[in-house]
Amino acid sequence: MQQLGYLKETPSQTAGPYVHIGLTPNFCDILGVYDTDLGIAMVNDKTLGERITVTGRIFDGAGALVRDAVIEIWQADSAGLYN
Repeated sequence: MQQLGYLKETPSQTAGPYVHIGLTPNFCDILGVYDTDLGIAMVNDKTLGERITVTGRIFDGAGALVRDAVIEIWQADSAGLYN
């Protein structure tokens, strides 16, 4: 048996292999679910606060790159409040 103890497991919630379809049905040509896909316009010219870019890579427990992952993040608005 191969030892895979070099990467620790993290808490996860499995959404299945179709998570991108559920979040962006219009992009996947599944029309009528949402008027616009969720998160398509998170900021505009009226949005206050500093812009940041978050980058990274997601690996599975065996160290292989995960190409279809969703990361949920929360950040307070420019006044330090959560909507």
